[in-house]
Amino acid sequence: MSTSREQAEELIEAAGARLSARRAAVRRLIGTPPSERRAQTQALLLEAGRELFADKGIGGTSVGDICSRAGFTRGAFYSNFTDMDHFVQRLAEEQWGSIIAFVDSSVARAMPSDLDGATPESDAELAAGLAELASRLLGAMPISREVFLLQNEFAAYIARTEADAGNSPLREGYAAFKQHLVRVLVEGLASINRTCLLSPEDTTELIMATAVRSMRMALSEEPDGVDADGPDLTAFLVRTLPTLLARLSAPITPTSGI
Repeated sequence: MSTSREQAEELIEAAGARLSARRAAVRRLIGTPPSERRAQTQALLLEAGRELFADKGIGGTSVGDICSRAGFTRGAFYSNFTDMDHFVQRLAEEQWGSIIAFVDSSVARAMPSDLDGATPESDAELAAGLAELASRLLGAMPISREVFLLQNEFAAYIARTEADAGNSPLREGYAAFKQHLVRVLVEGLASINRTCLLSPEDTTELIMATAVRSMRMALSEEPDGVDADGPDLTAFLVRTLPTLLARLSAPITPTSGI
């Protein structure tokens, strides 16, 4: 009996050693630029994961599902990623990277360079300025069904697995995205001589929460209420953002010298 136990322990120890060696090998590969073939394999696996996470959620997706969708074996997956956690983090980094690139490409359009910072002289001018800023903020925000579903998945993933992890690539990606929108908001309000009542970061969080609500409401509509092009994910945001900006900002008052 003791011999059988010892053999089982030796098998477990050997399997653990092989697993550790494989993970160490993958980590070494991660630290070096991938070959063209490896980069293509990783891109296809990540694309398959993106589609599956949006359709089934992270918890409902297995390594086998990802490999089947991408057309690879499990060996290809484990030659590029240490485990599912590593895969999720890489996909989140890719997602945030593409979102930030989208925002960067939209910032030039979002920046109200054609306005001179003059104070609106009437309610109509203020309403027009806020509507213009709302439109430009909307143009700088990535809004789609896939973005909505993936960000919900990543947020839940962080809450479940990284509560005590401090900074992480997922949190850092979100923080970088938010700072891009903070810039658009602050400079946009300054262009009509207004400033945030709350901190710019908190104001941006409220705007982003409104965007999430807009997408959720549209995706939850009854099929009869959706047109042939699909649900309008921005409808609620378009209706409410100008008023939200008005309520969350105030005129910049010049400080007098002593």
